[in-house]
Amino acid sequence: MAVDEAGFQRMLGRVREFHQRVSELGLSTSGIDANIRVRLHSHPHPPALPPGQTKLANEIVELLEDPRLSSWQTQQLERAFFLGK
Repeated sequence: MAVDEAGFQRMLGRVREFHQRVSELGLSTSGIDANIRVRLHSHPHPPALPPGQTKLANEIVELLEDPRLSSWQTQQLERAFFLGK
Protein backbone atom coordinates (compact mmCIF):
# COMPACT_ATOMS: atom_id res chain seq x y z
CA MET A 1 0.00 0.00 0.00
CA ALA A 2 1.39 3.40 -1.02
CA VAL A 3 1.69 6.37 1.32
CA ASP A 4 -1.11 8.86 0.65
CA GLU A 5 -0.48 12.61 0.51
CA ALA A 6 -1.45 13.24 4.14
CA GLY A 7 0.82 10.44 5.35
CA PHE A 8 3.63 11.69 3.15
CA GLN A 9 3.29 15.21 4.57
CA ARG A 10 3.52 13.80 8.12
CA MET A 11 6.65 11.87 7.15
CA LEU A 12 8.10 14.98 5.53
CA GLY A 13 7.49 16.86 8.78
CA ARG A 14 9.31 14.15 10.74
CA VAL A 15 12.25 14.22 8.34
CA ARG A 16 12.52 17.99 8.73
CA GLU A 17 12.44 17.58 12.52
CA PHE A 18 15.25 15.01 12.27
CA HIS A 19 17.27 17.40 10.09
CA GLN A 20 16.77 20.16 12.64
CA ARG A 21 17.73 17.89 15.57
CA VAL A 22 20.92 16.79 13.84
CA SER A 23 21.80 20.41 13.05
CA GLU A 24 21.03 21.63 16.58
CA LEU A 25 23.13 18.87 18.09
CA GLY A 26 26.00 19.71 15.76
CA LEU A 27 26.00 16.17 14.43
CA SER A 28 25.83 16.85 10.71
CA THR A 29 29.61 17.08 10.44
CA SER A 30 30.31 14.24 12.87
CA GLY A 31 29.53 11.43 10.50
CA ILE A 32 25.82 10.86 11.03
CA ASP A 33 25.06 12.05 7.48
CA ALA A 34 27.75 9.73 6.11
CA ASN A 35 26.42 6.84 8.18
CA ILE A 36 22.89 7.36 6.88
CA ARG A 37 23.94 7.81 3.24
CA VAL A 38 26.01 4.62 3.30
CA ARG A 39 23.21 2.64 4.92
CA LEU A 40 20.66 3.89 2.38
CA HIS A 41 22.85 2.43 -0.35
CA SER A 42 23.12 -0.95 1.42
CA HIS A 43 26.82 -0.70 2.14
CA PRO A 44 27.75 -3.47 4.60
CA HIS A 45 30.10 -1.32 6.71
CA PRO A 46 28.72 2.12 7.58
CA PRO A 47 30.88 4.49 9.63
CA ALA A 48 30.56 3.78 13.35
CA LEU A 49 28.61 6.18 15.55
CA PRO A 50 28.25 6.57 19.32
CA PRO A 51 25.15 4.80 20.72
CA GLY A 52 22.97 7.93 20.97
CA GLN A 53 23.74 8.90 17.39
CA THR A 54 23.22 5.34 16.22
CA LYS A 55 19.69 5.35 17.67
CA LEU A 56 18.90 8.62 15.89
CA ALA A 57 20.43 7.35 12.62
CA ASN A 58 18.36 4.16 12.91
CA GLU A 59 15.15 6.18 13.23
CA ILE A 60 16.06 8.31 10.22
CA VAL A 61 17.02 5.34 8.04
CA GLU A 62 13.83 3.49 9.01
CA LEU A 63 11.74 6.46 7.91
CA LEU A 64 13.68 7.00 4.67
CA GLU A 65 13.52 3.31 3.74
CA ASP A 66 9.78 2.87 4.27
CA PRO A 67 8.82 0.37 1.53
CA ARG A 68 5.46 2.06 1.00
CA LEU A 69 7.12 5.19 -0.40
CA SER A 70 7.20 5.83 -4.13
CA SER A 71 10.55 6.67 -5.71
CA TRP A 72 9.54 10.33 -5.90
CA GLN A 73 8.52 10.39 -2.22
CA THR A 74 11.80 8.77 -1.19
CA GLN A 75 13.76 11.35 -3.17
CA GLN A 76 11.82 14.19 -1.57
CA LEU A 77 12.37 12.86 1.95
CA GLU A 78 16.09 12.36 1.35
CA ARG A 79 16.35 15.87 -0.07
CA ALA A 80 14.55 17.28 2.97
CA PHE A 81 16.87 15.48 5.36
CA PHE A 82 20.21 16.00 3.66
CA LEU A 83 19.61 19.46 2.23
CA GLY A 84 17.06 20.80 4.71
CA LYS A 85 14.61 21.61 1.92
